[in-house]
Amino acid sequence: MMRIGVLSGVAAVFLCVGSAHAQSPVQRVEIEAFRDSLAPLTDTIPLVILEKRLIARAGHEARDSAMVHLRLGFLGLRLGDLAGKQHYDDAASEFQWVVDLQSKWPYGWFGLGLAELGVGDAEFEMFRAIQSALGKDALTRSATDFAKSAEVDPSFVRGLVELSNTALRQRVNLRLDVALAALRRSARTPAGKHPDVLLARARVEREIGSADSARSAVDSLVFRTPNNPVALLEQARVRFKLGRGDGGAPWFRGLASADAAALELYRYDLRFVLSDSVLRQFDAAKGSARAEVMRRFWDRRDRDELHDVGDRLMEHYRRLDVARRSYRLASTHRHYDIVERYRPPVAEFDDRGVVYIRQGTPDDHASLELPGVPYNESWVYHRKDGPDLLVHFVAREGVTDYRLVESVLDILGYANAVGLQNSGNIQGTDEARLPVGGATGISSDSAAKLRRRLTDASLSKNAETVIRSRLQLSPVYQRMLVSGRGGASGLQGEERTMGSRSMRVATTTDSWERRYTDDLLSQVQILAGAVDSTQSVIRVAYAVKSTRLPARLQGGEVRVRASVLGFDGSVTGLVDTVRPLIGAVGAADHSYWYGLVTIPVPPGRQTIRVGLEQGTGGVVSLRDTVDVPAPAGPQLGLSDIAIGSRSVPLWWLTGSADTVWVNPVGEFHNSEPISVYYEASGLVRDSTYKIELVIKPAGGVSFFKRLLGIFGGGGAPVRLETTMRATGAHQVVLREIGVERLKPASYVLEVTISSHSSPKVTRHQEFTVVK
Repeated sequence: MMRIGVLSGVAAVFLCVGSAHAQSPVQRVEIEAFRDSLAPLTDTIPLVILEKRLIARAGHEARDSAMVHLRLGFLGLRLGDLAGKQHYDDAASEFQWVVDLQSKWPYGWFGLGLAELGVGDAEFEMFRAIQSALGKDALTRSATDFAKSAEVDPSFVRGLVELSNTALRQRVNLRLDVALAALRRSARTPAGKHPDVLLARARVEREIGSADSARSAVDSLVFRTPNNPVALLEQARVRFKLGRGDGGAPWFRGLASADAAALELYRYDLRFVLSDSVLRQFDAAKGSARAEVMRRFWDRRDRDELHDVGDRLMEHYRRLDVARRSYRLASTHRHYDIVERYRPPVAEFDDRGVVYIRQGTPDDHASLELPGVPYNESWVYHRKDGPDLLVHFVAREGVTDYRLVESVLDILGYANAVGLQNSGNIQGTDEARLPVGGATGISSDSAAKLRRRLTDASLSKNAETVIRSRLQLSPVYQRMLVSGRGGASGLQGEERTMGSRSMRVATTTDSWERRYTDDLLSQVQILAGAVDSTQSVIRVAYAVKSTRLPARLQGGEVRVRASVLGFDGSVTGLVDTVRPLIGAVGAADHSYWYGLVTIPVPPGRQTIRVGLEQGTGGVVSLRDTVDVPAPAGPQLGLSDIAIGSRSVPLWWLTGSADTVWVNPVGEFHNSEPISVYYEASGLVRDSTYKIELVIKPAGGVSFFKRLLGIFGGGGAPVRLETTMRATGAHQVVLREIGVERLKPASYVLEVTISSHSSPKVTRHQEFTVVK
């Protein structure tokens, strides 16, 4: 009852205000005060009582009072929010009365736009489609009304903001041009400097492609409200749109200070790429801790794929922009076929957009236009460190809603795909060779069989056409075409399994592999070791094929990138440097240029990825697992084995100034001795250790050769055993070994160290002997 009294007092003030021919500032203040008085009310009883009083007033004394109908309209909106959709229709009627009475009043058009949003679209999909086609959907209707409110009063802030927000929400019949024109007109009024209008203009300018104008608007906004997290997020988005790497600074600053409204915007941008576990961390953290969660998330991706810090975040926003422009759903009401197994958590983009945001631009794609076959696409992502991702999409309900399916044959429908799987027949049959139906003397059973044969022939022909359209995407399709019925049936299962795995990976992981215009043919060797008893390192030796380098770049410099990650995802070592390439004279292969970098890392099992760049060419290695021994122990350990020769001028100096030679190509003349280097760690001073060095053929020795070994032939070509007394916890071993006895072939050099008190430790290194 207290609320009724308060509201009645407010209403009494408004009921005594007469109608006016122009909406004065005082009237606008009164309307806003009335709206503010309604906002905290959650009980419909006092609202209904006030509505009855206002209706009575309008019916008896103030039928032509625009102010009374404005109040009834906003009252109807509040009732609609609390009690149901029918009140939005009442509100729309009241606001329509206002614009009929006072067409130059912006509040009438503004309220009408809000009411149209409340009324919404038709309940049935068919009617909604008709509304959209005719430009009568709710968003289009409300955008038109908001645009009118901004037209009659370019300084009307609420209308400008709602027009912009509505235009940005539209999926069809976009009114961004109308919103932009209104916002630009407002620049000549005081409203043009209002923070809400500056934010709206920055968003619309960015969305429409005017990034420089968006930058001007958002920089002005941040200058006026420097601690506004929504403004900082928009500034980051605009900078990313311009390709500026400094967008990360406002992005993280805004996230650290984000309130509930800003946080929802951040979460919206991130929900398509964060895993459930990271999303839980994001939601649980607060303030700067939340920003740190995301900093680790993006930094790991930059380091893993050898990008500069901040690049992956900028790439994410580039992908979001492409998805909004190319893959946004026209309708969020989706109905799924049995073959459409994937269900996205949010109906914002079609499934192509979901995959694009996570995986980026596909390496290749294919589609097929065929009568009776729905719209379809297939994308392939070539992977260095695993099987390719091959994903298929089909659009059965229009060209803006592509769904993921497991197999390319699912394009033909579930029943047809199952039939093809069971029959194994994907080879088309020439229908002209089949008997023509309707011939004299054909029984009804024969006619039915004939119709089935014609249907099966048509289906097989379509299947063959679909598969031929995908030949460039995967070898499996060529194999399906040349296999017999039994083979094709098995390969269909293999192709479906491939598609199912690709669908799962494409929608639950993300990637951004470095790409180069030209490939560098190179060899990279990873050597885990130490510089002394206190610092473990990874040495990266590399060789670049000179025939793949332009003449002007041979003997020049190469950019070396490498990242070392712990198994918990932490960055344990980094290098990004430019190094000169060293030529070799008299080596087994004269066509390589060489280099070496050293990366300090902690001991333990880690992964490393290396990239080499020169000019427009480059190469990125697979991520290798490396076991880095602790130089001082306590466990007995061995470093990786470095094998080199003096003809390849790639080396480093030990702590005692001995030269360690290394050849990352791994090819050696049998006329030249090889240099072998390794480090033993975790040693106990004055203890004795047994070291065994064996060189044996790569791939092992065949049974026949082992049999010959019984009679004194075969066996390991080189076997050396020695004992070593430890002088400290970490000790290096460097020796030369002649390989003149070895025939040209591939070999494995194996070093094993052991003692009475420690289990033995073994390391291997492959190399090749040439003439």
